[in-house]
Amino acid sequence: MTRPRRARDSGAVTVELAVAMPVLLLLILTAVQMAIWAHADNAATAAANRGVQAARAYQATTDLATAETNIVLAAVGGEVLNDTQVTVTRTTTAATVRITGHAQSLLPGLRLPVDVTVTAPLETVR
Repeated sequence: MTRPRRARDSGAVTVELAVAMPVLLLLILTAVQMAIWAHADNAATAAANRGVQAARAYQATTDLATAETNIVLAAVGGEVLNDTQVTVTRTTTAATVRITGHAQSLLPGLRLPVDVTVTAPLETVR
């Protein structure tokens, strides 16, 4: 036996759905955006690690390390890391690679920064 619906309740589910769906979609897009940012950060870290290994080698140059970093960044970062800038410095004791950029954005107006710095001591021959 079914109860008759009250006239004042008709359409309530539609209104609730119209309010809840945009909030649910925003939560899903935010989760995906955070995953893209994490992937961009990991790609920058991998490229910086490879670049610092190239820069710390015996008699290596900063140009070689920059090229190596850019190759790995293009292969691993792909489309998720934009506006990248690679800086390689080499002192008498250490090599440093810094990568800055922004993660690809799904949400309008949101630019999540990526800034990775890796430092390692230079290889020496004794």
